[in-house]
Amino acid sequence: MSNRDNVVSRVQKELIGPGSDLFECEDKENFSDEVIADKPLLRYFSGILYPKQTGIGDFVEEDDENDETPSEITEEVSNVDVEDGDASPKTESKEDNKEIAYSASTFFPSQYGISFAVSKDCPELKINLSFGNYKKAKANEIAIEYGGDSVDLLEQFGLQPFVVFDSENKLLKQTKELTKHEKQQRNSCLNSLGKDHRDSGLYKTLTKLFFKDKYKRYDNRIETTIAIEEIKQSENQHYKILLSEIPNANSHQWWKTKNESLKDYLYLHIKLYEQSNSKYVMKIFIENTLLFPRTKFSFAKETLNQACLFETEIKVETPYLQPFNDYKNNLYKSEEDRMLDFLYREKLSYGIGHNTACTWEDCENDTKTPIWISSTFLPQFNVKSQSTDIEGFDKKQLEIKELSSFNSNKDTIVSNLKKLVDTYLKWIENEEKETSKLNKDDKILALSNIEKCKIIHKRMQKGIELLESNDNAFRAFQLANTAIYLQMFQNQWHFNKQKDGFEAFERTDNPQYTYQEYATKDYPDTSRVPSWRPFQLAFILQCLPSFVEENSAERDLVDLLYFPTGGGKTEAYLALSAFLIFWRRLQYPESYGGVNIIIRYTLRLLSAQQFERATKLILACEFIRKNHSDLGNEKITIGFWVGGSTIPNTIKEAKVKLSQTQERLNSNKQTINPFQLSNCQWCNTKIIGRTQKSNNPSIGHRISRQNHLSSHCLNPNCEYSEQNGGLPIVLVDEDIYSNPPTMLFATVDKFAQLAWKGEATSLFNHNDDRKPELIIQDELHLLSGPLGSLVGLFENIILSLCTTDTQKPKIIASTATVKNVEEQVKGLYNRAVQIFPQNATNSDNTFFSQTLLESKRRYVGILPTGKTQTMTNLRLNAALLFARLELWKNSVDKTEADQFWTILSYFKSLKHIGRFSNKITAELLPEIKQLQVRYLMNVFSYNNNYSKLPYRNLELTSRIPNERIKKNLDKLDISFDGNLDKYQSFDIVLATNMISVGLDVGRLNIMLMNGMPPNTAEYIQASSRVARKNEGIVFTIFDPNNTRDLSYFEDFVPFHKTFYKQVEPISVTPFAENALDKMLFTSIVTYFRHKLGFANNKMPCSLIENSNKQTLTNDLNTIFSSHSFADSEDKQLIITKIENLIQQWERKIQASPPTSRDSGLYYYGGKQETDKKKNLLKPIQEKSKAEDVLVGMQSMRSVEPSAIIKIKRF
Repeated sequence: MSNRDNVVSRVQKELIGPGSDLFECEDKENFSDEVIADKPLLRYFSGILYPKQTGIGDFVEEDDENDETPSEITEEVSNVDVEDGDASPKTESKEDNKEIAYSASTFFPSQYGISFAVSKDCPELKINLSFGNYKKAKANEIAIEYGGDSVDLLEQFGLQPFVVFDSENKLLKQTKELTKHEKQQRNSCLNSLGKDHRDSGLYKTLTKLFFKDKYKRYDNRIETTIAIEEIKQSENQHYKILLSEIPNANSHQWWKTKNESLKDYLYLHIKLYEQSNSKYVMKIFIENTLLFPRTKFSFAKETLNQACLFETEIKVETPYLQPFNDYKNNLYKSEEDRMLDFLYREKLSYGIGHNTACTWEDCENDTKTPIWISSTFLPQFNVKSQSTDIEGFDKKQLEIKELSSFNSNKDTIVSNLKKLVDTYLKWIENEEKETSKLNKDDKILALSNIEKCKIIHKRMQKGIELLESNDNAFRAFQLANTAIYLQMFQNQWHFNKQKDGFEAFERTDNPQYTYQEYATKDYPDTSRVPSWRPFQLAFILQCLPSFVEENSAERDLVDLLYFPTGGGKTEAYLALSAFLIFWRRLQYPESYGGVNIIIRYTLRLLSAQQFERATKLILACEFIRKNHSDLGNEKITIGFWVGGSTIPNTIKEAKVKLSQTQERLNSNKQTINPFQLSNCQWCNTKIIGRTQKSNNPSIGHRISRQNHLSSHCLNPNCEYSEQNGGLPIVLVDEDIYSNPPTMLFATVDKFAQLAWKGEATSLFNHNDDRKPELIIQDELHLLSGPLGSLVGLFENIILSLCTTDTQKPKIIASTATVKNVEEQVKGLYNRAVQIFPQNATNSDNTFFSQTLLESKRRYVGILPTGKTQTMTNLRLNAALLFARLELWKNSVDKTEADQFWTILSYFKSLKHIGRFSNKITAELLPEIKQLQVRYLMNVFSYNNNYSKLPYRNLELTSRIPNERIKKNLDKLDISFDGNLDKYQSFDIVLATNMISVGLDVGRLNIMLMNGMPPNTAEYIQASSRVARKNEGIVFTIFDPNNTRDLSYFEDFVPFHKTFYKQVEPISVTPFAENALDKMLFTSIVTYFRHKLGFANNKMPCSLIENSNKQTLTNDLNTIFSSHSFADSEDKQLIITKIENLIQQWERKIQASPPTSRDSGLYYYGGKQETDKKKNLLKPIQEKSKAEDVLVGMQSMRSVEPSAIIKIKRF
């Protein structure tokens, strides 16, 4: 088995069974007759069929059964693994703790089953039922494998009457049932052995052999064939039979008393539903009807353990199975839903579970009809990987260097680009031919998709024509490719060697070549020469006319790059950014300055990681500019415009942070760069590091005499050392406003500051430079709900600030999950959208991407039965930690275990993370410790698997300070080096939806989803953080008491087969009254300050001068009255609110007449108003009464009112 299969197998054994112990059994493959040192209800967590409770309620009850384990042996087992210096507390075995508490909401299913469809030609169903039941094992059934070391000690310590060594089979066996006196005698002998040979394998094996009562599993396999006609003739077409009455059922080992027996309570039900088409829908389930008193419903109860069925399964064999997809056909479907049904029509479902999941023969293969279907409590599905290769297309033609300025053969470049476009056209033509095989309705849908494909083809063709005819466009295209190639070259050369960066004194080499040398030098890894994926190059080509032709209608189009996570979307839009930078400098040499590009993100984790990627590109662009005299004298720069909690926003704050950082360095304390820039993104030298090995660390930041923050690389040989002018990076707001960067990298929240910061007008009005021409919105799906609504309203103003009579900004967006995107984009940007790449006739092939047969990411579902989600989480984590130890132990190359070493654990909220975090030391550590005791793997070296667990976990959540986020990300890159004694890699990562986008750590291959996230898009995005390079697993623990969770588990295979189809529609309502109340006045002030030119903080009174009031009113009415998302009621409401807000503004002016130079009305003069200085704007969080309407948002995250609680100690 592969490592992945071994991990899943271990989880199966520990949570569902059988196979979770070391005791000897005859069936060594399936462990159907296993013996376990536990009651099965304490051992297993899923797949259990319970009797019916006669009442509900919370209780804690002890078992009245006597456990044979003497206290001495219990103590030995709990302490056997404690080494000198071990910080782990001595804890009683959880499995030995008989007090199990649960609540009325705990899920105790007494029936479960599956539904499926068969054709009406089906004559009969062959049904196979399998389950296990457990009873106390007899002494002669208890044996354990042992190699034979020191068996002579058995006689020496008087243990031979109680245990015998089978030398032929290498087994230690109990000899007989013992009396109470004999047990005391045995314990005394064992304790004597322990005093002299505590660490011996014999003592530990004997301890396990005698520890606790053992329970033996009895395998039940019941087969029956039932005719369809017999079912139809049953009352209400409901066939019901006791399992014990099925001929081959063996009920001798089932629970029974003098008065009753389990055989009288286990039923098989079959219900037939006739359909109007040629199908029957069958529902088959088994039921445990035994009524069990609530007061005795305790896992420690012997009777309850025997009255339950374990590892239960229903399997039906028939060659007449039919697709089950159409059970949803009666639901209302939008046009988009009908299109998705068409594209996914070949993804077939054959059944659904009830209190369980459902699977069928070769469920990942939709080309053949299965001949069996079954229930499962551990459903699995391998989501297929995507390939971006095009069959028959030479990859050499896609090499980035061949398209760069290092290749002077324009004809060859254009010819190769045309081959890509021509190949796409042939695919379109073939897809069009395929439509002849479709029915009328499907053909209409397919042809509408093909028309969209033809539009994409024409746009690509137009892009190539411009490259042929426009010299500046071709040169900008080549330079953009050069920039991409250079940043990849530097990344491969310096960042793959040492991810956490180099100290400056380690860099004795020159970390870059001259520009001319890059043309001749081989790529650092000749086996991975950079090439465009076809979809990336195609997307670039189709967007080029939007920049080259100012009047192009495509400027009004939002181009959405829709591709799975990890596919390479970022490189595509960064290449377009580089093209625009060079195009402006070549085409408009007198007005290229100011902000060229705005890139926006919604999450700080994403922005921190992507900022580094974008910085690499900008450094490459600046390196190119330095080597070309016609690319302007102004530096190509990047600015990081984010909130004050992420980075100091003022020079004053920056000075304080630098001073504090230097003090920590001087005191030899660990420190983190407060400016989110850990390394030089050109040569990977640490920004805070040692220039000499013996020196204190230096900081690569300076506050100049002109009060500007500059950054530089500490490596004197770097292109961006202080001697060479430093890094072209702007980090503080004041510097961004005084010297606007070429690329403005920001979060969407920050733009609300435009109403408050007059200096920010330079971002849109810098001298006589052109306006920003490209707006990039990554992870578009995150702009939904309240945040999306506020952004959609404010975006009207942003777009107007970027627009002139001759210029309009281009918008590019990207996402991996999308639905209802046309309405979303209309609400956000008042524009149409074109999705790229475009499906034609099915979901598996867009020409630019094809679904492969192989898979890297496997999804596994778990539904607790009788256990809470928290308890299951702890057991699953313990099983995964033990599974990695098994991999390490059994691998020749110990570093193989790194594949599944670090567990990425996703939680839906901080509350859930806090709850689990508190249990790591108190409950998880004892859980994994007990597991290793059970498998006799609790020796000194193996203990390192868990001993530092409380210290080797980290968080990626919003409660982690910004300066630690980057550090935590770097820690995730630390691989397990195979040394179990001294490894540095982390065991568990606790995360919230912060990791849903932007986290890209190749070594992460195992994830635990604690319940379904709020929406499918987040489930896809978050789970896609693992198995990006190697095979991996996503385990999802579903909450059976959550209807939504349960439905996903019951529909596990069909859901994962089509989960991109299952993404919920995104909703934005920018003109909802709540959004208008929060954001409309912020929008009005922003427009007045930055569009009409009254940016200065003292100019709100300009409203009543000249015709400014009328101009503002007319402009705003024009913007909103033409909005395609707003209906007539919305427009009237907006106009009314605008008039009201402007009137209130006017009254505020009249109420605040200036009495001196510094008095009067300010936009915002400070938190405390005075008699002389009044504020127009009031922060929305300070709104105290309904009549406060002149409120402004300072962040778009302030979507709900908040309260601050101050706790004083008395």
